[in-house]
Amino acid sequence: MDLSKALKAGYFQALYPEIGVPIYDAFSIPEMAPYPYVIISSITTSEIANTSCKKFNADVTLDIVTGFTRPTGMDQAFDIAEDIEAIINPTNKVDINITAYGWKIGNTNLATSDSVQLRTSEYWIYRNVRTYSHIVVPL
Repeated sequence: MDLSKALKAGYFQALYPEIGVPIYDAFSIPEMAPYPYVIISSITTSEIANTSCKKFNADVTLDIVTGFTRPTGMDQAFDIAEDIEAIINPTNKVDINITAYGWKIGNTNLATSDSVQLRTSEYWIYRNVRTYSHIVVPL
């Protein structure tokens, strides 16, 4: 299976229903989806050169989206981010399992975590955009 597709499948399997909110692929969010939800917004892979075996860097960006009809702050987005962190990059450093898809993750790190806020005519939107970096090898 393609590495990007394997990572996407692995993230869906690891996070849903464990974090208690829906997870969507980029641009597959139902029109009337209620807040909160998580989007797997991008997956970027690149082969690591000059290694004795095939090895890849892979970055997965998650967009945690919350929305309220009044200003409440970032707490819900940060709480969901904490639940995701406990699964994707836990303290014990056990990586998510994607061996069923022909790949093994050998290292995971939180590369970035950005807070984003915006206001629409109806909602205060609070987002936490997180990128996880992995070293991945084919099985």
